[in-house]
Amino acid sequence: MIKELLSRLGQMQQLEALRYRGFRMLWTASVLSSTARWADMVVIGWLTLELTDSALWVGIVAGSKMAGYIAAPFMGVVADRMDRRWLLIIAALINLVVSALMLLLVIAGWLALWHVIALALVSSLTWAIDNPTRNALIPDLVKKELLSNAVALNAVAMEITVVIGPALGGMLIPMLGMAGAYALIAAIYIFDLTVLLRMKSVKQSTQLVDESPVSSLIGGIRYVWGNQTVLLLLVIAFLMNLLAAPYRYSFLPLFARYILDAGPAGYGMLTSMAGIGALAAGIWIVWLGNVKNRGRLLIWSCYGWSAALMLFALSTRYSVSTALVFAAGFAQAICWTVIATLILSHTGQSMRGRVMGLRTGVVIALPIGNFLAGAVADRFGSPAAQGGYAVSALFMIWLIVALFPKLRRLD
Repeated sequence: MIKELLSRLGQMQQLEALRYRGFRMLWTASVLSSTARWADMVVIGWLTLELTDSALWVGIVAGSKMAGYIAAPFMGVVADRMDRRWLLIIAALINLVVSALMLLLVIAGWLALWHVIALALVSSLTWAIDNPTRNALIPDLVKKELLSNAVALNAVAMEITVVIGPALGGMLIPMLGMAGAYALIAAIYIFDLTVLLRMKSVKQSTQLVDESPVSSLIGGIRYVWGNQTVLLLLVIAFLMNLLAAPYRYSFLPLFARYILDAGPAGYGMLTSMAGIGALAAGIWIVWLGNVKNRGRLLIWSCYGWSAALMLFALSTRYSVSTALVFAAGFAQAICWTVIATLILSHTGQSMRGRVMGLRTGVVIALPIGNFLAGAVADRFGSPAAQGGYAVSALFMIWLIVALFPKLRRLD
């Protein structure tokens, strides 16, 4: 029934990429894996607060959950060499094992902070595998002219789950407790694994069996260094991950508990508002079709994202804060979708895995930002820390636009 629905939706011009069975299967798997991942992020954030009552440890755990991104450039090399479907299967299997272990530790009453950090570090490696592999696989599943549509649809899949995942995680904590939340997360990974096992492998665009992995990685770095457009986009992605993206992982649980007094359910819904905004943005981009003036759109989305977070830092009312988080989520989704589309459009076919690995690798700025966010919030308070991050992001984007006016003309 779901397969028929997706196939019929593919008949619409805005959803044309869904006509391809392989992309439909990948899209479904993306929804499942990202739902579980987001539910886990909410649960683990609140769990850390319950265990430690410390803003610093929330930032450390959030950073640990993403520390594996440092391995993403190497995973990009692997994605250019191995069957990408099997790499996604391996990532799903590791996530299933981690969530099952968390469930057992919670039920047995043995869970300690070091368990949380250790398992967060293990699962963080799957982010490094999953992201570059999934993005590099998309162009192999659809026609070149549908690449922008497929990237936007995949972004919509991700953002649908930013609504569903946090809501599930936040609401299940008071309803069923931590054990119920992790049981659901494990069940979702089982479905994700099932979809990936049913998906057919596709022929790789390139095989680099005669080249060492290190040489392949160096080749990818040289390619990016010589491609000013891709390099500039990676720098922007690094800065926004460092200064803007930590609001979802480190600041929202702190604001929900200490500033807005919203509780775990309110925290889940607050996080969901970022997802609703991102979902709205994704649907808007998909509906527009082949978006023009992408450089300008990227610039204004970065400005809008930073400005929304600056105002959020000043808000003490839950209703106002949710509206501002919605705006931040909307701008963030546009930013990430445009960056991914521009990078893939300006990257040769044989380099996709490595370049997307480097794109995922710059997300190492996010755990760094999370670590620092926890420390700064612990010292100066959450509003001052979030406000400082947002102002810094605004300034850095303004500086990049001033130094590289060609960014406005990218398409």
